[in-house]
Amino acid sequence: MNRFKNIDRSSVWLFLVTITACSFAWSERMSSIGIVLLVLHWLLDNQLVQKIKSIKLDAVLISFVSFFLFHIVALSWSHHTFDASHTIEVKLSFLILPFLFSTENYLHLKAKKQLFMTFCLSCLVSFLYCLLSSIYHFHALGLESIFNRMNIAEAIMHPGYYSNYFVLGILFCTFELLNNMNHSFKLGYVLCIIFFSIILTLLASKTALIFIFIFALYVFWKLSSFIKNNLVRLSFFLGVCLLFGIVISILPPIKNRIIETYQQSNIEIKQPAFSNSTISRRAAWKLEWQLIKDNPIVGYGTGSSNSLLLEKFKEKKYASLIEYNMHTHNQFFHTWIDLGLAGIILLMSFLIICAIQFWKQKEEMGVWFSGLVFINILTDDMLEIQAGSVFFIFFLLILIYQHKKKFNPTYY
Repeated sequence: MNRFKNIDRSSVWLFLVTITACSFAWSERMSSIGIVLLVLHWLLDNQLVQKIKSIKLDAVLISFVSFFLFHIVALSWSHHTFDASHTIEVKLSFLILPFLFSTENYLHLKAKKQLFMTFCLSCLVSFLYCLLSSIYHFHALGLESIFNRMNIAEAIMHPGYYSNYFVLGILFCTFELLNNMNHSFKLGYVLCIIFFSIILTLLASKTALIFIFIFALYVFWKLSSFIKNNLVRLSFFLGVCLLFGIVISILPPIKNRIIETYQQSNIEIKQPAFSNSTISRRAAWKLEWQLIKDNPIVGYGTGSSNSLLLEKFKEKKYASLIEYNMHTHNQFFHTWIDLGLAGIILLMSFLIICAIQFWKQKEEMGVWFSGLVFINILTDDMLEIQAGSVFFIFFLLILIYQHKKKFNPTYY
C-alpha cells in the first residue's frame, strides 16, 4: 500500500478526465466508464469527509441537481416506467458531475490546453477511422456514397451528435488564436480549424452549421477591430459576411441541405418520411404542441414524451415515423411534455446560470459552448441522449469549476 501513498491525485484526475473527454468522439456510451472511474477517484480519498464538508450549494450546483431531482419527483405521475428509467439514467450526470467537479478540479491553464488539444486529436483520429470505414464499405458505390453524411459517420454515431465534438474543437482552437496571436502552436490551431470545418461540411448537420455560421460572423467582427472608422468597419464586415455566405452555400453538402430544408418546409404534411429530417420534425413538433396545450402546467410525468408522441403518430397513421420510432427532436417540448412548466423553468435556469457564470469568469469559450447547448436543444432532444447529455454537462461543469479549487488534496 505504501507505493500508492505518493501518487499525485491531480495527475490521476487529469488522466481520467482526459480519457473521458477523448472517449466522446468514439462511442455514444464509452464515457460512462470514465465517469465511473472519476467517481471512484473522488471516493478513494483519505480526506473524503473534509471534501464532503467543502460542498457549497452555489447557483450552478443547485440548478443542475434541481433539474435532476424534479425528474425523480415527476415519476409519481408517470405511466411510462421503462422510458422513465432510461431518462433518469441518462440524466445522472446532472446529479453526479456537479459534486465531482465543484469539490475537486485541477484544470489549471496548462492542463486545460493539454486536455483540449488531446480532445481535438482524438476527434481527428476518430474521423479518419470513419473515413476509412466508409471507403471500405461504400467504395464500390462511388465517391458520392463514401462522402454521404450518414455513411461517413456510420462507424461512430449519427452525424448530428458527432458534429458537436468538432464544433467544440473549433471553439477551443479559435479562442487560443484570438487570445494569443503569437502562439507557438499557431499553425497547428489554424490547420485544426480548417480540417474540422471541412469535416463539419461533410457531416452537414444543420444545427452545427448554423452555430458555426453565427460564430464565424462574431470572429470576423472581432478581427475587423483594426479598422477604426465604424462605417468602414461595418461595410467591410457586411461584405465579408456576404462573401462567406455565398462561398459556403455553394459547397455541395451544404447546398443540398439548404435545398432539402427549403423544399421540405413548404410541403404539406401528409405522410412524412423519417429520412426527411425537416418535414418529420415539423410533423412531430405539431403533435407535441397539441400534447402540451392539453396539459401545459403539470405535464405527463417523466419518460412520457416519446410514448405519447408515438400514440399520436398512430392516430395520424404516420407509417414511416412509427416504423423508425421517431422521437421528439426538441428538448424544450420533450421536457415540457414530461415535467410541465416547472421543468421548462428548471431547464432554462441551468443554461442561463451557466452562461452568466462564464460571462463573470470571462470564459468566452464557455459562453459560446452554452450557446451550442441551447441551439442543440432547440432542434433535438439532446439531453435524452448520452452522446449529447453527458458530453454537454461534462464540459460545461469542468469549465465552470476550473477556477474553484475549494479543496485540493495532493496525495491519496
